[in-house]
Amino acid sequence: MKYRLNRTTWARLAAIAALPIMVTVSVLGQQQVIGFRDVQQATQQAQYQEKLQRVINDQAGYAANIVHRWEDAARTSNRWDENYATDLINALLKLQPDNLLAAGEAPSFEAMMRVLATGRPAPKTLSEAISPDAVGDLADDMVYTPVTPCRIADTRFAGGAIVANTTRAFDVDGSNFSAQGGSATGCGIPYGVAQAVVMNITATQPTGEGYFTAYSLASAQPLSSVLNWTAGQTIANTTIVPVWPGAGNDFNLLAGVSTVHAVIDVLGYYAAPVATALDCITVISAVTACAYNTWTSVDAACPSGRTATGGGYNTTEGSLGYMNVWLTSIPNGNGWRTWVDNQNSNGSRNIQTYVNCCRIPGR
Repeated sequence: MKYRLNRTTWARLAAIAALPIMVTVSVLGQQQVIGFRDVQQATQQAQYQEKLQRVINDQAGYAANIVHRWEDAARTSNRWDENYATDLINALLKLQPDNLLAAGEAPSFEAMMRVLATGRPAPKTLSEAISPDAVGDLADDMVYTPVTPCRIADTRFAGGAIVANTTRAFDVDGSNFSAQGGSATGCGIPYGVAQAVVMNITATQPTGEGYFTAYSLASAQPLSSVLNWTAGQTIANTTIVPVWPGAGNDFNLLAGVSTVHAVIDVLGYYAAPVATALDCITVISAVTACAYNTWTSVDAACPSGRTATGGGYNTTEGSLGYMNVWLTSIPNGNGWRTWVDNQNSNGSRNIQTYVNCCRIPGR
């Protein structure tokens, strides 16, 4: 559709020049009235897009910098192991560019790991932290993903029996469990993502009756057991164990009363859902001077990983109130284009195009 800005339009707009400029645009086929962002917001958007483009241009280098930045923090918090660098960089490279940028700008090691676990940065406000659309626990809404049953630990082949009334820590999302007597190629649980893991825990060759207690490294030891046995018995139980995902070990296993060997197989995991609410940004083009008696296209494009859902045009001249300027704003690939036909003999006119870019966050 074409719009001509005639004298009547100019007069009406001049009468309300002190008010925020409003325009009707098409968003997903529906007409919506929106207001233009101020100069500061436009500047912030431009800065964000510049940073995002740098990440897109060198994702591997950006991820490597994150790994290096937080190595000392991982060691201090006992989250480091020999596979730390390999596991973390591989996990970071699976993130969307937006989320990789968020991980790089995280203020702490734990905040960076949260981006890895949830596919989005930590909420800034309480209203963001508690979503009315969440299913289940509002704080830890999770979904279950099964994996092919896989052995992560067998103390008969590595580490030896767990001594009575002592605790041993185990890794659950690493790329190599051979040091625990498990698979040397990992077990399909994504690094830094799982918040709880479904395990089949077997007790074998116990020296007497006893029990296992399993719990996250980030939690206090509970009073309940996940498995009980008698002297000489081999017995197994399937249970859900909370874990502390990421570098190093993730959960503890306490052998109560007697010394015993443990065999641990994983069956699946619980993690933050990949499908979440829409995440949208507005991309604004540079100010373009559209010459007299010339058709000019002014484009705004969405970054990789986002889809254009609507757009429109703006001017830096304080009003759209000038005569004989024709504008057509339409979708253009993964962006928005404004065609400008400037028939105003007073000279060039300044136009910007903006586009709304959305995505569904996740890994």
